Amino acid sequence: MDDKTKAPIALEFAGFWRRLGAFVLDLVSLAVISSLFTPFSWFGLAGFWDNGNIFDTPLWFGLPLLVVGELISFVITAVFFIGFWVWRGQTPGKMVAGIKVIRVDGTNLTIGTALLRYLGYIVSTAILFIGFFWIVFDERKQGIHDKMADTYVVKLPQPIPAAPGAGAGA
Repeated sequence: MDDKTKAPIALEFAGFWRRLGAFVLDLVSLAVISSLFTPFSWFGLAGFWDNGNIFDTPLWFGLPLLVVGELISFVITAVFFIGFWVWRGQTPGKMVAGIKVIRVDGTNLTIGTALLRYLGYIVSTAILFIGFFWIVFDERKQGIHDKMADTYVVKLPQPIPAAPGAGAGA
């Protein structure tokens, strides 16, 4: 084998705890991003959430604004996950955790695959998070969302440090 041909790398599946840690970091990132786009004061909801004033404010005033806020939050969340999965295969949390989402054939996610995986997130959440806990028991560490989209989450190989004294010309 010459220097230009590289042997395939055997990747290890990322486990539940590493993925959970990455997900928590993503939720923190999303909270910061969402707070920039949907502060309650923009919609005049500061008075709506005041306990002393809640019964004085008609429901027809606050409910539509709450629905709009939730829709904006949903769109931001979907764009966040789908965008990062298609762009890098990694959300910021996955970057920190050193893991990446790939298709079962080893290629990067397409928009269609990422949309299907995000739909799987919704399904996994709707069934009391069982779809996420399934990662613990699956031999390939796939949750329901991974099975729906034919994806794996793998640990990225760590770079091998160069030997001391090895230069570019060696």
